[in-house]
Amino acid sequence: MKKLFSFEIAQKAQRFLDCKNLEDLRFLGFDVNHVIYDALHPYYYTFEIRKSSGGMRTVEAPGDGLKATQKQFNFYLQCLYYTLQHPASHGYIIRAKDQPHNKNILGNARQHLGAKYMMNADFQDFFHQISEQRVFHLLQYPPFRFHKKTAHTLSKIFTYKKRLPMGAPTSPVLSNLLSLELDEALYQWANEQGITYTRFVDDLTFSSKEEVLTEAHLKAVRAICAKHLFRLNPKKTKYYGAEDTKKVTGLVLNETVDIEQAFYDELDIDLKRLQYVAEVGMIVNKHNEDDTLKEFKQQVEGQINFIGMIEGYNSPIFYKYRKRMAKALKPDPDTLSARWTNFNYL
Repeated sequence: MKKLFSFEIAQKAQRFLDCKNLEDLRFLGFDVNHVIYDALHPYYYTFEIRKSSGGMRTVEAPGDGLKATQKQFNFYLQCLYYTLQHPASHGYIIRAKDQPHNKNILGNARQHLGAKYMMNADFQDFFHQISEQRVFHLLQYPPFRFHKKTAHTLSKIFTYKKRLPMGAPTSPVLSNLLSLELDEALYQWANEQGITYTRFVDDLTFSSKEEVLTEAHLKAVRAICAKHLFRLNPKKTKYYGAEDTKKVTGLVLNETVDIEQAFYDELDIDLKRLQYVAEVGMIVNKHNEDDTLKEFKQQVEGQINFIGMIEGYNSPIFYKYRKRMAKALKPDPDTLSARWTNFNYL
């Protein structure tokens, strides 16, 4: 998504809010016939990915046409959320050109540096908790005020099986918009308790330099969430004492925010696999990257860029892994790890 200045984002958001029906959306470049078709015939395909915590997560990915329409809406919805964003929210928020810092996973963790006590909780099936009816209601009332038929059509564009799908471009920003009142309620409660509260998508973190966080705090948080129609995952709450090593969304809180060792261990394995894939390509004389290598390369590159974001793009560890990736992609033909792959027998 192209970066804009804050005032440009506000202008885009207002132009979207000025739309009250499907015809108004034409002035923003929407193909209304496609919007109606996608609402009537939404196509999704499903697949599973492994969770970092174990188990599998089902992803519901929209077809190309529907995805293009959702991406177009996502641009304007992101602009709107930027103008309304809550200070406690840190996930899936665009950054303006004149904004000094990203609100992201790193910024979220930094809010809890120096805390003695902490509690992590998360929502159960966060996107799936948000029903088509709640999206329809959101679109009908301020700040949107879409006409009823248009709100109904758009709610069909944004939902699948009567709730937000895991995999649609619009699901994260809609979940943020529908969490605005919840974030404010939890923020106010936390301030009254002398507690710091942040939310990164479905991960809630509460910390304090003085107050020990207990089951009583969780009970209060659960009640506030229930009032705003959200359920917590009863199996995912974790408490940290003064002597415990604290983690927020997989990041370790020391004097600074750091990446846990398990991430580097997995990346070491992935780099070795990347080298094998590149070597096999060399053995069969492939001069161009095939889809497997390209996809794997992008995945590893994303992991290394994550190191840069957390540890700094000038940090020695970032440069170390960049060099290792470059070496893996250009294997030495005299020292192939995959020499056992003898294609003369094929």
